[in-house]
Order: sequence, then structure tokens, then C-alpha cells
Amino acid sequence: MWSKILLILCWVYQGAELFGQSSDVTVIVLDGEGNDPLPLATVLITPGDHGEITDEQGRTTFTLEKGSYNVTANFLGYREVSMDLEVVGDTTIQLSLMPEGEILQTIEVVGNNVSDRIKRPILGVQRLNEQQLKELPAVMGETDVLKGLQLLAGVSSAGEASNGISVRGGSIDQNLVLMDNVPIFNPTHLFGLFSVFPTDGVQSAELYQGNIPARFGGRVASVLDVQIKSPNADKLHLTGGVGLVSSRLSIETPIVKDKLYVFAAARASFNDFWFDLIQKLKDTKANFGDGVIKFRYQPTGKHIFNFTGFYSKDYYQINLINRFAGFTADKNIYDYKTLNLSFDWNYRIDNTSYIQTVISKAGYDPQIRLPQPLTGEEAIFSSGIDLYDVSTIWNKQQDSSLTYQVGLQLNYYRNAPGDLDPGNTGDINPFSLPEERAAETSVFSDVTWSPSPQWSFSFGLRYAHYFQLGPFTVRRYNEEESRSNGSVISEEEYGSGKVIKSFGGLEPRLGMRWGTEKTALKFAYALNRQYLQNIFNSTTPLPTSRWKTSDVHIRPQKSHLLSAGIQSQVSQNFEMGTEVYGRLIDGLLEYRPGADFFLKKFVETDLLQGDGRTYGIELNFRKHQGKNTGWINYSYSRSFIKIQNDRVNDQINEGAWYPSNFDQPHQLNAVYTLNDGAHHSLSLNFTLSSGRPYTVPNGDIKIDDVFVPIYFERNNGRLPTYHRLDMSWTIKNPSLKNKRWVGEWIFTVYNIYGRKNAQNIYYGPRAGSGFGEVFKNSNLGAYRISIFAAPVVSLTYQFKFS
Repeated sequence: MWSKILLILCWVYQGAELFGQSSDVTVIVLDGEGNDPLPLATVLITPGDHGEITDEQGRTTFTLEKGSYNVTANFLGYREVSMDLEVVGDTTIQLSLMPEGEILQTIEVVGNNVSDRIKRPILGVQRLNEQQLKELPAVMGETDVLKGLQLLAGVSSAGEASNGISVRGGSIDQNLVLMDNVPIFNPTHLFGLFSVFPTDGVQSAELYQGNIPARFGGRVASVLDVQIKSPNADKLHLTGGVGLVSSRLSIETPIVKDKLYVFAAARASFNDFWFDLIQKLKDTKANFGDGVIKFRYQPTGKHIFNFTGFYSKDYYQINLINRFAGFTADKNIYDYKTLNLSFDWNYRIDNTSYIQTVISKAGYDPQIRLPQPLTGEEAIFSSGIDLYDVSTIWNKQQDSSLTYQVGLQLNYYRNAPGDLDPGNTGDINPFSLPEERAAETSVFSDVTWSPSPQWSFSFGLRYAHYFQLGPFTVRRYNEEESRSNGSVISEEEYGSGKVIKSFGGLEPRLGMRWGTEKTALKFAYALNRQYLQNIFNSTTPLPTSRWKTSDVHIRPQKSHLLSAGIQSQVSQNFEMGTEVYGRLIDGLLEYRPGADFFLKKFVETDLLQGDGRTYGIELNFRKHQGKNTGWINYSYSRSFIKIQNDRVNDQINEGAWYPSNFDQPHQLNAVYTLNDGAHHSLSLNFTLSSGRPYTVPNGDIKIDDVFVPIYFERNNGRLPTYHRLDMSWTIKNPSLKNKRWVGEWIFTVYNIYGRKNAQNIYYGPRAGSGFGEVFKNSNLGAYRISIFAAPVVSLTYQFKFS
């Protein structure tokens, strides 16, 4: 009897134990397009009202009893996803969220889900994530963000020796380039051939060229937002590459398990030996290097801290005779560097909202060194700009159809236009231009609302107020005359911190989308202001071009942009789209004829401001699946400037509209990739575009038996048509037995058929060979400068180890 009672009690005990047994359920939330983890996503499990926020790896874990549950995941700007779950033991589930997106015009080089991109309220295609970067055609053995973007409609190089991109006819300073929320003032290496973004360290890149979100300000053309990979590896990972042009290495590893992680990447180029092989370039040098490090610390589920440091340095030496202030230099040495630091803190308030606070500093310091050939002494011209920024944003997801954010941003500018250290070169005195200081405060809000599957709206509003600060000397000029040293009425000194001039205004942003699963119509409007500008008097801006803050005499730029488009999924593998746009700009900077900004204290005497207008149409066709993929796009784009004033001396081209330096009416890009899915990938990309405008002399005059060109018009000529074919061949190594080490060879050819594309055309005394027009009654000739006039071959071995 007692044995039966004991047996019954054991059965009851075991049943109760089984009934109350708990299991660990791990939920991983990913971006549905690029499979990137979504940190700070909200995960709710019912019944029981369990709620958690994902960590930086997109993970969160629940302890649940056996039974049936519903799991829901949502994230700001993404569509909510739900699934039923039967818990019978420890398990891991994965939820992929597709972006709702803001109604923004963005650019994506490759996409994985055409249907979803059409449904989203975004004018244009969208983000370039880590995986899509790897699929880009390689240039010089590396995939590159800027080179990838230049293969898209509306985005072009500002010139082969320039330091940026032109977006829809805008100048390079009209683009806000960010790396981990910090501006990059010079985003390129090696005459624009490489970008500064680490190949193995970019997690995502978004180019907004339409309705720029209200959280971004200070530029009128576009925003390129590049995010560095957030370290989250649970073990050591090494990636790198060894090439003929540059070599790189990156490392990702945990420091404190589940708490502290680090990612670091470095790249260097040592190209002097290539130039030594060419007798004419024996003393030419062109080297660069950069490095980035990022720490992520997550002490609790509610707090995530990130620190990012970035350093970049370039050194170019060119044999070029330069006469300067009484002495002659036989070389020009360009030496410039970038140092950026940022710290951000993400704090989860509850399951539907969080706050992000960022503190950052951006610094850019270009330098020109001019050595004397006999003494070895050198004069050094240095300049620099620093930007300090503090911002905080509150993000809230009300439900699956409504999200909004509110933020505050404070900027402080410190601009050093130039300092001259003559060393022991002669009778030249040291000289320093006064620093320019300014502050900018901004408040902003973005709202995304989707009332139905067919309709989506985005509303943004930004208010920015800008202050020019002392110490500074302000000249007052006679308004009846052109600004010059002879028209000065008075000078006024302002003390440190005193407000000299202020500007401000509202910047509304609006977007809307209507569509079906296969086709979408989209519209966007944006007003933007720009308080920091780059001034130059060459065809394309150089890395040493001078930055200028708005002041009493230089008002900020203001832009109104309207754009509309249609995007359609033709079939499962094909998509096409068309976009039209128009932009009006007030306050564009131009230089007076003969302007010289070098060591110019009151630079406003050499500057003029006027109006700008750009407009165009872009056509895109893409095949995105299968062994054969690629795209073709064409854009017709115009960019004009008008400098008109009552005073004749304050006009250019008699006050008529004329093409800007970035006016390239026709542009065609074609990209083809053949990937066998196993060992080989071959990519070809072809670019064809109208030549950029340049200025042709209207005649010449003889002075002391020397013929000198004279100019009455600006940008009255056009460089020859630009075209180039590049190739990239990737060979994956199948023979390695060690699966922890993966290697591949990348063979690239830049400018396969050696097209001598003109970077510029200049006029000077004829010396036996010239290009283009030659003045019949003088010895003046036109000469073409080409930067990459021959094929550039590179071979790189890249690897991964974990």
C-alpha cells in the first residue's frame, strides 16, 4: 500500500515539475534587406506582457514556460512583424523587419527586395549596406563607397583631381559627408581615386539627394551618411588585403564578454616605387594612410555607448616650379590630414522610445610646403577647420503606422583660413589670417505616417539659427561702389564671443507616396540652408581650397527642391524608375575675374553671390538576380549660375545665366557583373558623360613682347566628352582546406583603353605641341591636362580569418 502511495506521489511531482519547466527563448531582430542586426528594437511576447529591447547584436532572451505565445518585433522606421511560437524547449528565432523608411529620396546601389522598395515611401532607391558594398565593382583592388555612388544617375565625379562628388549639378561643398555622425571635409585620397572610408569597416551608407531628413542640416544638395561597423563579434575576426596600390588590415574582437567590443581598421599606400620607374616622375610622391577604431560598451540592456576615432593623412609631392613672394620653389608638397572623434550614448526609455546623444569633433588641416631648390629651406602655408557638435534625438514609435522624432543640435565652428611660415627662405615675414568663429543652434522634428497600404507621408521641420562671432574685424563699404580696398568706409573691431551677424529660418521638408505592390508614385519638397562654403578659383576644388563661414558680407545659401518619380517592378528580376527634379538656389558663391584668395584677409572683395538653378531627369533600369546582373542609367542634368547686379563690375557674363563648373548635361553609366556563384566574379563598368565647362580666352594682348590671354566670359567652352571602361575580376581560392581562412585575388584595370580624359585645358606660350585652338597671330596655344591617361592595373589579395 505504501509503495503505491509513494509511486503516485512521484508521478504527481514529476508532472508538476514538467508543467512548470521554463525555457530560454532568444529572439534575433534583423534588417530584412541587408540582414544587419537592429539594436534597440522592441520585442513583445503575449500572453504575459513580456517586453525587452534588443542589444547591439539585435538579440534579446526571454525565460518562458512551455505553451503557445505570440512574438511581435518593431523598430523605429520599420514595419512591425508578428509570429506565433510554440515553446517546448530552449530555442532561437529570427525576425526580419523591412524598413517603412522616411519619405526621402535616397540611393541604393543594389537591393534584395524590389517589391518592398516600391512599397516604401522613398523617392529613389535606398541604402547601401555592408553586403551590397561587397558586390560593387572593385577599383584598384577595393570596393569603394564614392566610386560606387558615381555609377548612379545624378552622381558624378567633380573631376579626376578633385576631392568629392557632384550630386545633381551641385558643388562638392553642398554635400554633407558624415562618418559615424561626424562631418568629413575631404572624403578622398589620391586625387579622388579612393574614398577615405575603410573598405572592411563600412556597415551602411545612405545618400539623401531629395527630401533630406530634418535631423540633417547645413547643406543644400545632399547628405552622405556612412556608418562604421558596430563591433559585436564573439571571437576574433581578421580581414585585410595586400595590393600594388594600397594594403589594409582590420580586426574585430571582444574585450569583455557580452560587454565591451572593439573594431579597428588601417590602410596605407606606398606608391613611390611606381613613380621611380618613370623617369619624368622620378621625384613624384603620392602616399596616403587612414585608420579607424570603434569601441562599443553595453553595461545593461538600457544603455549602449560607442566611441569612434578616425585619422587620415595624405602626402603628395609634384615637380612643379612655383614662384612665390620673391623666391622660387621647384616642388609643390601637399600634406593634409583629418582627425575626427565621436561619442554617442543610446538610452532606452521604454519599449517604444529611446534617446540618442552624440558629442563629436571634426578637424581638417591641409598644408602646402614650398621648398627652395638650393638652400633646402621651405615656406609652409597651413590652414584648418574644426567643428564641434552636440546633438540629442528622442525617437518614438507610436504604432506600426506612426513614428516621430524630436531633436536639438549645437554646432561651433573654428576656421583658420591660413598661416604662412616662411622659415629661412628670404625676406618674407610670417603672416596669419584672423580666425573665423561661428555657432549654430537647431531644433528639428521628423514624422512618418502611413494611414493606409497605398498612402505614406513624411513631414519634417527644422529651425536653425546661425551666429557669426568675434573676435573679428568687419569692414563697411560704400554701397554705391564695388567692394574693394578703395571703397572702405570704416572698420569695426568685435571682441571675443560677441555676435556680429546672425541668420536663421524654418526649413520644411515634405514627402508623399501613393502606389500598389508593383508601382509607386512619389513626390518630395525640401528647403535647406548652408552656412559653411568652400571657395576656389580653379575648375575643380582642391583639398587645399579655402573654407568660409557666413558673415556680414557673405550670406548663407538657400535652396528649394522639388522632385517626383515613379518606380516599377517590371518582373521578378527587373525594375525601372524615372525621376525628375528642379532646384533653385540663392546665395551661390563665385569669384571675381583675377581673384586671389591666398592670404587674403578681407576675402569678400574677391567674391560675388548670385542665383543658381539645376534641373534634370534620371532613368534607371536594373537586373538584380541571377548569374548576370547589372544596371544601366541615364541622366540629363543642367546646372546654371547667374551673377547679376546693378554695378557692371559685380556681374559675370553680363548678368546672364551661364553653366556652372559642374554642368554635365548627359551622363550614362552601365554596370555588368557575371558571378558563377563559386569561384569567379567578373565586373565591367562603363561611364560616358559630357565634358565639364571651362573658360576659353576671348583674345590676347601683347605685353612686353609676351602674348597674354584675355577673358570676357566664363565657362564659354566645354571639355571633350569623358568616357572610361573599368574591369574587376575576383578569383576565390577554392583550394584552402582551413575553413577559418578565406582568401581571394582581385585583378582590376582602371581606364582599360587608356582614354586621355581632359582634367582641364589651359592656355600658354606654344612650345611645339598643343591641343585644340591656337591663336593664329600669337604664340598662344591650348594644352590639355590628363590625370590618368593610361590604364592603371592593380592586383590585390584579400583575406578573412576567424
